[in-house]
Amino acid sequence: MTLLPVLLPEGYAPTVSVNDKLTAGQVVAEKSEKGIEEIIHVSQILGINSKKFIKTLKKHLGDGIQKGEVLAETKGALGFGGKKIISEFSGTVIKIDEETGDVLIHTATANKAPVTIVSPVEGTVDFCNNDKIVIKTEKETLVAKDAKGDDLRGELFVIEGEEVDFNRVTAGVSKKIVLGRNFEKGVIFKAFGLGALGVVGIQIRKGDLEDLEEKGIKSPVLTIGEEDFKKVLKHRDEQVYLDPKNKALVIL
Repeated sequence: MTLLPVLLPEGYAPTVSVNDKLTAGQVVAEKSEKGIEEIIHVSQILGINSKKFIKTLKKHLGDGIQKGEVLAETKGALGFGGKKIISEFSGTVIKIDEETGDVLIHTATANKAPVTIVSPVEGTVDFCNNDKIVIKTEKETLVAKDAKGDDLRGELFVIEGEEVDFNRVTAGVSKKIVLGRNFEKGVIFKAFGLGALGVVGIQIRKGDLEDLEEKGIKSPVLTIGEEDFKKVLKHRDEQVYLDPKNKALVIL
């Protein structure tokens, strides 16, 4: 059995408890998106005095409003030439400022699904708090020496040789995690350009990892030791899970 830590970013809360049995893909933590406050400059938009804008409002303090509903409206001469403000979001009117002619709406998020974190493996919850969940699993988990990018799972694509040759990175890496010994930065860029999901190697310069991060590349890149490389090599064409945040590689 091995222990796989899952770190919880700020705002996430666990949905499991110690000793819970987990299946791969089960939600272990979630974050409910909070609404935001939107200011609508009613007087400015309608071109009226802030002291008169109250009469234009179709919604009042505490009222709910749906996206597409009229928030405020003016009538033109003989019923023509009036202006309307249509809400671009759903929410609740929480403030009406008669001095500025503004309306404050707290946007609704009840219909939004929470953002979740799932377990990549079957196992049992060994430890759980608001910062970390530790999963005890029979899946072999290896610790990376360095790692960048987002977590994902995928099938291993092995490129043999001491150095991963630029010309050996072909379209076959598409939607695969590329495993090789030594990677130059240009080779990594080519792999991602051809659709590779991630890269795992023994030797990747730290400066190259930082450069990938600075360029906004979210695909995972991990460096592992020689002995761990040999272990992973035995699982070519099989599924693995890369978790850069926890510096973990799980053989699925």
